[in-house]
Amino acid sequence: MKKIILLSFVAFFIATFLSCGMTTTTTSNSTTNPTTVTTVTTVETSAESTTQIQLATPTDLAVTENLISFATVSDATKYRVAIYDSTSVLVGEYNITSGFNLALLLAVGTYSLQLKATAPGFMDSDYTDLLNFTIVDPNQTNLLAGDDMNDATYIRWLGRTYYDETEEVKYFYFTASGFECAFFGTELKVTFQASNYSNTSKQPYLVVLLDGEEDPTKGQTIVLNQEEAEYTLYSGLEYGYHTVKVLKRSEAIDSDSAVKEIKTDGYFTDAPEAKSFRIQYIAASSSTGFGNLGSVSESKTSANSNGMLAYAYLSSYLLDAEPSIFAASGWGVTRGWNTGGSSSSTQNIPYGFSKFAIDATNTVLMDIGTWDFTNFVPDVIVVNLGTNDFNASSYTSMTSEQKTALEQEFVTNYTAFLVLLNNMYPNAKIVVAYGLMNEQNLLEGVTLQVVANANTQIGSTAVYAFEMEGAGTNGNPYGCSYHPNVQTSMNVAEALADFISSLTGRQIVRDMITYE
Repeated sequence: MKKIILLSFVAFFIATFLSCGMTTTTTSNSTTNPTTVTTVTTVETSAESTTQIQLATPTDLAVTENLISFATVSDATKYRVAIYDSTSVLVGEYNITSGFNLALLLAVGTYSLQLKATAPGFMDSDYTDLLNFTIVDPNQTNLLAGDDMNDATYIRWLGRTYYDETEEVKYFYFTASGFECAFFGTELKVTFQASNYSNTSKQPYLVVLLDGEEDPTKGQTIVLNQEEAEYTLYSGLEYGYHTVKVLKRSEAIDSDSAVKEIKTDGYFTDAPEAKSFRIQYIAASSSTGFGNLGSVSESKTSANSNGMLAYAYLSSYLLDAEPSIFAASGWGVTRGWNTGGSSSSTQNIPYGFSKFAIDATNTVLMDIGTWDFTNFVPDVIVVNLGTNDFNASSYTSMTSEQKTALEQEFVTNYTAFLVLLNNMYPNAKIVVAYGLMNEQNLLEGVTLQVVANANTQIGSTAVYAFEMEGAGTNGNPYGCSYHPNVQTSMNVAEALADFISSLTGRQIVRDMITYE
């Protein structure tokens, strides 16, 4: 009896305890049965839904001198950049800020990148479009100006040049003078200065050659028609390594020309090396291309004269030699058209050769000092002088005694000049050329005498005579003022190159250009 009472009490206690700890719902049956209580447990949950805002995509993305920059995005706290190499392989992803120096992450080379903005609580922005860029050595430069004109690392000057410290420009004077440089980029711009820029008969003409091209017919021509101006030599090139060579095709006495500034959109690198074989030309008009594009009835201008198509440059072209030309139309050994037919101790080619140049005033440039002969040490020297000594004004009216005196002065001075050249460059072969202006009847005898005298004084055979094909012969018309046209110059260049090859063993490595 006690057990039954105890169990009933326990059951009542449990039911009471459970009813106090739960929420109950009471349902009444419609039957006559006693009311039944049913207990149901419920769990209430609340779900809060949040929609994230996407950040804006960065704009104005650029890489300048290794620094990345872009317009900041509102609410962004970081920026994620993905960088790819030149083969589109992912290099890495990095968190950066605007103005970051990418050279801290990457070696010198070409890459591409894209950028997105990020921030806690926001969706990342979309990536920007891919941007191509280049990591450059911070020690490299894209601008050459001022004293940089004398930096042989980046610029190789050709022919005789002079840096004017006051003007901060580099002058280049004679035919085939100029410069060569190399760069990584897509364009090259040069600021030139020129005298006689407004005189259409004397404006400087330049030939520009790209990526190792030497054929002058495959270069582009630039006319310096402003006193100072920037000229775009090339633009829109495929990004990469390029070389550019600029050569003056007109002659020194037409106009002075100078370089003030050279710049690229990339960066400059070491200039191309000099050629291993060098030829010094010392001459008058025909080596400058005097009127070789014109006809006998025309006056010579810088437009109808192309020194790149004259025998001097072309013979060097065939031999892959580096030329240096010292020449001026009308000048001679003792006198010329430049002196009005009078002998001059200073206004002649032998004296002028010791100076930097003959400039646009048609006189020896006297006030900037003496040329350093070690700047250009030739393997061969080609001298072509005498035409103007014996054809300058007043020669036909001279008495026989005056003509004899002129011949003697010419032989003495020419011989002395050749001996001087041998002293300067004892290892060079000296070629004395004549006949290009059909002056054999005047010059052959005295020229051969000069060669013989020079070799006697030198004590060995260092000087060699070379007769040139005459202008207007072999079916070729004259150029301006009875000078050789381009075809005659090409013929002479081939013969001269053969002659130099036989003297030195230097092989001819190119075919003659095609010109029509």
